[in-house]
Amino acid sequence: MRRLTFLLILPLIAYACGGPEKYEISGNIKNMNKVPVLLQQTQNGEWTTLDSAQVEFGEFSFTGKLEHPRMMRLSFGNQHGEVNFFAENADIEVKSHKDSLPDAKITGSETHRQFEKFQEELDSYNKKIQKAADDYRKARQSNDSVAMEKAGSQYQSASNSRRGYIRKYAENHTESVLAPYLTRKYLLPYMEYPELDSIYKTFATKVKQTSYGKALNERRNTLERTQVGKKFIDFTLPDTSGTPVSFSDHVGDGYVLLDFWAAWCGPCRRENPNLVDAYQKYHDKGFEIFGVSFDKSKKAWLKAIDKDNITWPQVSDLEYWDNKAGEKYGIRSIPSNFLIDEDGKIVEKNLRGEELDKKLQEIYGEES
Repeated sequence: MRRLTFLLILPLIAYACGGPEKYEISGNIKNMNKVPVLLQQTQNGEWTTLDSAQVEFGEFSFTGKLEHPRMMRLSFGNQHGEVNFFAENADIEVKSHKDSLPDAKITGSETHRQFEKFQEELDSYNKKIQKAADDYRKARQSNDSVAMEKAGSQYQSASNSRRGYIRKYAENHTESVLAPYLTRKYLLPYMEYPELDSIYKTFATKVKQTSYGKALNERRNTLERTQVGKKFIDFTLPDTSGTPVSFSDHVGDGYVLLDFWAAWCGPCRRENPNLVDAYQKYHDKGFEIFGVSFDKSKKAWLKAIDKDNITWPQVSDLEYWDNKAGEKYGIRSIPSNFLIDEDGKIVEKNLRGEELDKKLQEIYGEES
């Protein structure tokens, strides 16, 4: 009887321990020989190399261990191409021809199978978006305003449907690493704190503990710190002369608009005349603007300041999207701004054009 009990327990132990404890990736790339191949994964937004091998008569292999399924990449030589796939601790096969690497067949990874199924459905939305974009382009070329409006509406509708599909997929797969991965990849630019917080809380604990879950939570925390009603976050960056300036030195005397922009940003440059107008109207009443540039070229930054008649304080570390102030405020798109009151609290976000003027009228009254 004891022997029978022991035999029954063995399968349960095996199940509790999960599947394989390592991955074995084997490749078969037809007509490829003597080509180096790198196994890479993303870290802090950059592809980093985990391992390397050589393709010998089409064959190569990698072995390792992952804490959770991850998007990985096989990079073949300098000009041969790449294969992206979800890897996990399993026996994974990669089969392709050297001239069609993007169409490689991946087997053995259940996460990748689910990802491919997701991508197939996503492509149907992408085709609708592309068709609407093509229709808009044609209408614009023929100066057909009615057709342009129709195509624009179709484009927006298809884009919203696409985001809705991705959101629903994440909500229905809360036990899968794909939920935070896809949310971060496709939805973050459109999400404010309440929506991100809502979807993040549905994820299983094991999913929250993955690198994708942690990255999503980091973004969630950043957005939470910059919600309306929260105190401003201080930072220090060089001004146009290279002198370090702290944002806190410009907070407390009146309302200040913290404006993130760049010389290369078309929407930012088109918004600058509205800021100039607001500054001229309300600066004498206590309104200030504090600009943070995402530029890389100081020359371009200074030229834009002069051309757009910007007279308010400006700072930048010339680090492009790695701008330190932008990181603190979670900026993913520009122009972006935060209106901060005398007490240092954020009272509004992303006010532009008439919305900004209306808010300043509420604060300061009509222009005298």
